Amino acid sequence: MKSLSEIRRRGLLGSALAVAVTGTLASCNPGNAPRNGNRAAPEPVGYLRTSWSVDPFARCSYSYLAPSALGAKARAVLAASVAGRLYFAGEATSSEAPSTAHGALESGLRAARQVIDAAEEGEHIVIIGSGFAGLACARALVEEGYQVTVLEGRDRIGGRIWTQHLAGVPAEMGASWIHGSSDNVMNRVLKESGDPSYTFDYENSTGEDGQATRQLARFEKKLDEVDHPSAATVASVMPRNPSAALRSALNINYSLEYAAEPSQLSVEATLEGRDLKGPDLLLPRGYDRLLAHVRGDTPVRTRHVVTRIQHGREGVTVTLRGGRTVRADRAVITVPIGVLKAATIAFEPALPDAKQEAIKALGAGLLDKLWLDFAEPFWDRDADVIQWFDPKHPSLWSWWVNGYKAFGKPLLLGFNGGKQAHLLARASDHEVVDSAMRALQHMRS
Repeated sequence: MKSLSEIRRRGLLGSALAVAVTGTLASCNPGNAPRNGNRAAPEPVGYLRTSWSVDPFARCSYSYLAPSALGAKARAVLAASVAGRLYFAGEATSSEAPSTAHGALESGLRAARQVIDAAEEGEHIVIIGSGFAGLACARALVEEGYQVTVLEGRDRIGGRIWTQHLAGVPAEMGASWIHGSSDNVMNRVLKESGDPSYTFDYENSTGEDGQATRQLARFEKKLDEVDHPSAATVASVMPRNPSAALRSALNINYSLEYAAEPSQLSVEATLEGRDLKGPDLLLPRGYDRLLAHVRGDTPVRTRHVVTRIQHGREGVTVTLRGGRTVRADRAVITVPIGVLKAATIAFEPALPDAKQEAIKALGAGLLDKLWLDFAEPFWDRDADVIQWFDPKHPSLWSWWVNGYKAFGKPLLLGFNGGKQAHLLARASDHEVVDSAMRALQHMRS
């Protein structure tokens, strides 16, 4: 069982994949913040927010392991090829580093090796998606002499890697951190790029409720005693009616880490993946620069929305919105688990039952962000992390990154995960910023 410090270090979407975590914003560009009335906390001068669940090309921030008969094997089943024609990559297929950007990158390289082992020289490979998985796979195949076509539904490359700018600072809308920077393929990319990094200290935190953390640790000991961790939820060992403080601790350690509620998360989810070693890093010049380094000169066809993939002994035919088709010998699918679960891409013939069961066994987690730009900092300038909870809403705006410490600009980055993120996902910009400002006002008072 990973310790609480390990859980906090891993989490809050270095990758959505934050995966991080990215997608279309409810407000795609920095905007003038809605007025919040007469408050002691100053109004922000700009903001950026995400709403990944409503992005049709993501429908989530990153995957999580839900209770199922498959357990962690679901990722390996999802990663398996279909009849030597269809291959799958992306953070959801990574058994070693799920929910991370480096897991996505590794999965793309793994898929490329699978294709190389099966394909004849000079074959045409179509790759769907231009995140780290798709671009790493494409680059590896191009270097081996294959003809490669990369299709991307958005009007930009990167998938859930999306770097915007606010106050002159790269504002990551999806993946933010490089997790476990020792012995990490993404750290090697960073070194090759020559870009700087900022070592993030999760323990340099203000506002943490030590009593709640200790209370959570007592309950977490019961996770080791669960007989069937793949079928049981984390919530099964917790009190039925937790205190507000414990709910806040659960939110920080699970909802903001796994982008899902303890009631949705299998106990095995806390055990999967290799141990992360070395500090986590933020990227002062932006994650998109590492993406560009991996991409190299690989061409990408943007605004090419895939609706159907037909596959058989003769190869694959990919149908695009509007009816155009792309024929190839094999296809690599790197779309997020949320897209696979929504079945917005039809497969003919249908995917094998085992593959469909794996898709059901993986959850589509949600972690959303709000960047706020202020004229000057009014918070602790030296802390990396600012924690706080409202006893009435203990899972709302409880964890913030101090952008002043990391980037030298008066920025705050707030997170909401799981149920709370879904509640805010379709709210207006005004409502989201106003909600955050109410929290910051309470934090200050």
